[in-house]
Amino acid sequence: MKALAKSLMCVAMAACSAVAFTGCDNDSESSATTAPQTTNSTGASTQGLTVAPATADEVPTNPAYNFTKLKQDTDSITAKFDNTLVASKFRGTVYYKLGNDFEYIGNNGYADKGSHTYNSLNTNYYIGSLTKQFTAVAVMILQEQDKLSTDDTLDKYYPDYKYGSDITIRNLLTMTTGLPDYLGKSDESVRANAPQYDISEKNSAKDNHSVILKWILSQEIDNDEENYSYSNSDYFILGDIIEKVSGKSYEEFLKENIFEPLEMTSTTFECTDQLATGYQDIFDDEWNIYPGVAYSSTGLISNLSDLLKWTDAITGSELLSAKSKEEMFTPYKSSFAYGLYVDDCGNYYCDAAFYRFNARIVFAQDQSKVFIAFSNYTQSNPKAVNKNLDEILKPYLK
Repeated sequence: MKALAKSLMCVAMAACSAVAFTGCDNDSESSATTAPQTTNSTGASTQGLTVAPATADEVPTNPAYNFTKLKQDTDSITAKFDNTLVASKFRGTVYYKLGNDFEYIGNNGYADKGSHTYNSLNTNYYIGSLTKQFTAVAVMILQEQDKLSTDDTLDKYYPDYKYGSDITIRNLLTMTTGLPDYLGKSDESVRANAPQYDISEKNSAKDNHSVILKWILSQEIDNDEENYSYSNSDYFILGDIIEKVSGKSYEEFLKENIFEPLEMTSTTFECTDQLATGYQDIFDDEWNIYPGVAYSSTGLISNLSDLLKWTDAITGSELLSAKSKEEMFTPYKSSFAYGLYVDDCGNYYCDAAFYRFNARIVFAQDQSKVFIAFSNYTQSNPKAVNKNLDEILKPYLK
């Protein structure tokens, strides 16, 4: 059958947002609009196209807080945060940490209405484009093992590819290839303009994967000026290259080199009993899950505990050398680094929407600030919640 991007369940919604963390570079997006449930708190020299890293006159930093006052007012702030989740009709899990003196965890809404199970610290969520930073780290691990270079051109891996000598792995990582997005674009008319290719929910992941990869490599590129253009296709190709170079499946490579060493026991590509059910309150159209489609661009499932381990590891020394981290976290065009963005304060961040799930992660290099939010309701907006919580914290800025 011909499957439209909508049938792939993502329609390019699994995209990192280029809106930075409040307090640095802001936007004016309002809160989400779903109805609340209960809240409980327990007070994220190159060939071909080349990319020049952004430069800065000074090292960016986050605004300073009065931590003495924050600590004194923790109960009051926690209550305000709880009320904000209800007022903004957010359903999911929210984590916010500032320094060592303030930490908030809030859970709201049903993980599964049928069983009357509420979202909790143990709830797993699809994390959409947060997957890309894992893919980027996997590439950097292989580079440290001298199995590939981010300067490699794609003709090394796809000898017959028309643009093989024009595109590097670095271009894929920084989304400067000009490749069209295999999931389509959010501003397109889904049925009229979405990419079309023959996949099936009855096919194996490998078969669907092959069809999509063939489609991506058959497309024309549009990048005469080497501009940044968000495309899930770039990270889909990276997953395939990881398999070619490592001799293992993409999923197996991440499990052995990232999940198991970090004891990320809840992070997986497979549905588990802890996975929340996705809900949408306004639209009733059907979305089909096709094996092998989300893959290395949007396919991961995780939870709060595991993503906290992740942010600790990629800002520390457990996974990558200092040299690799510098390469990965350097913002290139449009503030996009490898798999995530860098805001004006030097925080790393990404927003994601996948199926009926939404996610946001923001973290500082020194872990002085961490915000992670997941939702299993289409209309819940982690980014808006982040902004609302920041407003509550403004009086505590020095």
